[in-house]
Amino acid sequence: MRSSVLLLLLLTTCSREPAGAPPQDPPVRATPALQPFEHDFGVIPHGASRQHEFAIPLDALDERWVPLRVHIDCSCGHADLRLRKPDGSERFVIPDGSLTNLPAADERLWLRVVLDTTDREPIDLPTTTSQGYVVLQHPEDPTGTARIQWPLRVRFGIDAPVVVRPLATLDFGRVPLSQRAHLVTTLRGDEQHPSASFGAATSTDPNVEVEIVPDGEIWRLRATCRPGDLGNHRAQIVVENSVPGYRLALAATWKAVPDLEAVPLPKLSFRAPLVRAQREDEVAAQFLVVVDHDTSRPPEFAVARIVGDDGRDLAASFAVSFTALPAESRRSRMTVRYLGGLTATTRGSIVLTKDGERGPFLPIELVVFAAKDP
Repeated sequence: MRSSVLLLLLLTTCSREPAGAPPQDPPVRATPALQPFEHDFGVIPHGASRQHEFAIPLDALDERWVPLRVHIDCSCGHADLRLRKPDGSERFVIPDGSLTNLPAADERLWLRVVLDTTDREPIDLPTTTSQGYVVLQHPEDPTGTARIQWPLRVRFGIDAPVVVRPLATLDFGRVPLSQRAHLVTTLRGDEQHPSASFGAATSTDPNVEVEIVPDGEIWRLRATCRPGDLGNHRAQIVVENSVPGYRLALAATWKAVPDLEAVPLPKLSFRAPLVRAQREDEVAAQFLVVVDHDTSRPPEFAVARIVGDDGRDLAASFAVSFTALPAESRRSRMTVRYLGGLTATTRGSIVLTKDGERGPFLPIELVVFAAKDP
């Protein structure tokens, strides 16, 4: 009798989850077999837009699913979900998973896809397929664990009436404050517009100047960029042309950077045993590259001072050397070696100068972590 009771207790105990066990995942619902939403937009003239709508038959699904959002991978594509009444009034689906996103009795769910080629590069695009999906969430799963993706596929091509080579986007890259950047590209009409001609070009940013010069059967577009304020910049260059109704616009991008730079960052950190000076073979990785883009002065740097964050003079604790990079005449490798004198992890800065106390200066953050002497 006692053994029977013991066996019953063991079976009951083993059937329970242990205390503190993580909750079990919710049961996985079978994903219904969904036919993709598909549409072929054909070939779209560059600068034009096209749209198409799909009716989403939620009532054809086995369970009730709440529309959440839509995604499309085309850079010129936009898609949204909207609920529309017979009188044409509509409201957009809000991606919060609430039941208010379900159609009312007099509403129907629509997926609208818009392809707008206005801001694309003015180049032909062969017919291609873009993928996407509509996300549906189960109303009994507010966490979003149970969701399905209803596939979306659209096909389209783009036909530009002009040929822009080799650059359909003018990316000037990094432009130092003391410099100017120059780019050249060519324009001509395509096979359907062989007699196209081009006129004046204007920029939305006065820091980009553009001129158009005819050269036989092509037109050369020459662009000059002044850096402007530090940071990233974007402009649009509009070129007058003879193609009826066509607006030719080229994107121009650049980043204005200081004349004095440290690459990859104005910061150098390393570990060193503080009780002794570093050997030459221990400093191979303790470097960065410094550059002066201003060609009106020599490329060399000098150390103005080395100070701690607390204002202490740390010059006696470090040796800073510069090695010119032969392939890049205005760049130098700056190497730092610890000479001793510190007692704990130290933060400070190395201030480089071009002309003594007159500067200009390039501050570089310095961090030395205490390490054990091997």
